[in-house]
Amino acid sequence: MERPREPAAKAAADRGNEFAWYMSGVWIYFFSAGIQGVLFPWIVAIVLHESSDRVGIAQMLSMLPMMVLGLFGGAMADRRELRTHLFRLQLAAIVPPAILAMLIFTGWLSYPLMICYALLMSALGGFVMPARDAMLSRVAASRPGGHIQHAVALVMGGQFLAQVIGYLVAGSAVIVGAPALLALQCLGLGLAAFTTSRLSVVLPTPRPGAPARRSPFRDVREGLEAVWRHESIRPVLLYSFFSGVLFMGVFLVLFPVLVCDVYHGTSFEIGFLNMCFFGGIGFSSLMLSRFRPIKRQGRMMMLTGFTGSIVTILMHFGPPLWTVNLLALIWGLSGGISMSQSRAIVQEAATEALRARMLAAFQLGSIGGGPIGALLTGFVAKWLGPLNALLVPCTLMMVLWLAIFFFTPLWNVEA
Repeated sequence: MERPREPAAKAAADRGNEFAWYMSGVWIYFFSAGIQGVLFPWIVAIVLHESSDRVGIAQMLSMLPMMVLGLFGGAMADRRELRTHLFRLQLAAIVPPAILAMLIFTGWLSYPLMICYALLMSALGGFVMPARDAMLSRVAASRPGGHIQHAVALVMGGQFLAQVIGYLVAGSAVIVGAPALLALQCLGLGLAAFTTSRLSVVLPTPRPGAPARRSPFRDVREGLEAVWRHESIRPVLLYSFFSGVLFMGVFLVLFPVLVCDVYHGTSFEIGFLNMCFFGGIGFSSLMLSRFRPIKRQGRMMMLTGFTGSIVTILMHFGPPLWTVNLLALIWGLSGGISMSQSRAIVQEAATEALRARMLAAFQLGSIGGGPIGALLTGFVAKWLGPLNALLVPCTLMMVLWLAIFFFTPLWNVEA
């Protein structure tokens, strides 16, 4: 009598293992990203002694290829078998940090070489992220009792908490040296590729009447048009893009500059500040997976997104560093809620055949403002000083919030 249940139980266990392998890959990959997130600005700002405007340029270039190539990465992911595609990309990502470690070890480190490293890693990330995001909905759908909001929250929480661990480890750069940490980053990328190899094969979804060969530019345009026409995704995209212009430059450029120029800190202080911010994002995202899905997602996005303005105003007064860390934690906690809801809206609304492209277009909106914000923030910090520069994004954010509230339907977007 009990035997017929065994195949169903085994299938459920396999689905649970599938999600566990996927989550393991996310954690390990973003642990490596956390190491890079501290090492890169530390090397540019402290080891190479570059000015705030050159730090801003470097951070802009570290995001620009991901922003541009992410659209083509989404088009490619929609037409490839995802497991093999993602596995090969993660293996290729081992090469740049390995080369950088050798360059540092041999004394060939320079600002142009750091820019080349950033461009390579960002270009690979532009193909990795759409492929990984496109797999999430399929993995989440096979998870017993899983809801897409819960799956998104779990993945976001996992990736940011893994980044926090990476930040903490990278904070020891001043002690153990950059080459050792870059070797650890390579190991993490290799393990992430291994976990990807344990996932099920995910074949592309055929589209009736679609030609076998198509222009990649046409594929990209199709994904952008699908996102822009969607009544729920378009306001999310606009809000995420302009928020990125205003605030991504704060933690990409102003956080390292504040630590170095105002608080006279080292890589440890940069890592700890990043840990507080991204740890807050990870913790609040994981907490969301424990509660009922949020119905008024757009409203929650806007309310929590306003927290960044309050935090940057308080940071402007130059409080003690422990207070800055606490404010960064509060900002991260609210940011995790806002980011989880925006990504869940897109995951729920994206069509199957265009999923990777729509997610890549959303990713463009989410990080597309980052390079612009990083570049502008670097120059604003040089002209006004890092503390006064904090007043610029919070003031403009109030204008953005009112414009989004009155001229878009984001406030009323629901699950």
